[in-house]
Amino acid sequence: RRVALGGHSSGAIITCAVPAMDTKVFAPSVKGLFILDEDGNRIYAKYWTGECKATGNTKAQKEFEKRACKKTISMANMADADAVSFEQYVLVFKRLGENTVLYVLGDPDENELMLVSVLNAMEESLSSLLRGALDANSLLHGLAQVCLCADEIIMDGLVMETDSMLIGGRASMAQSIKEIPIQDQTLQQFANVAKEKLSAVFR
Repeated sequence: RRVALGGHSSGAIITCAVPAMDTKVFAPSVKGLFILDEDGNRIYAKYWTGECKATGNTKAQKEFEKRACKKTISMANMADADAVSFEQYVLVFKRLGENTVLYVLGDPDENELMLVSVLNAMEESLSSLLRGALDANSLLHGLAQVCLCADEIIMDGLVMETDSMLIGGRASMAQSIKEIPIQDQTLQQFANVAKEKLSAVFR
């Protein structure tokens, strides 16, 4: 593209070509995020881009998740995240609880450290909100918190936040506001909930 630099003494506007910037450098992205039990059954999944999103086929997505589980379940541990090339993606994963594994899906040329930071942010946020109970039953019962945390971390496939304290605080605040009947919600109630939750986050 070309941009104007300003007026010249002759009155002409000088322009020069500016190379297009690679937005990926400034906006790391995630293809999908999902949590499975140890048998590969879905607890939570969301896809933002890529083939799984494009098809919109739940059956195909679950088959993809089963294959991912089969490839990784023996390697998943609670101490460290691991990464593998899987089909046309890179897959970062870590065991959350005794029978659950968290996966973050990215392009093969995506920065693996960034994907790990997303994984860690999700794990730490959920651990805080669910008091460390990250087994399959606890995650299913806390599915609202799982959804809220994922939405705080990633928007339209772009990584927006990886600070688990902020993510947990915002997710908790959003959950509290949703629990107030809409007809009873006032600006003062929003303010009180926000004040209470922020105080808890930074206490």
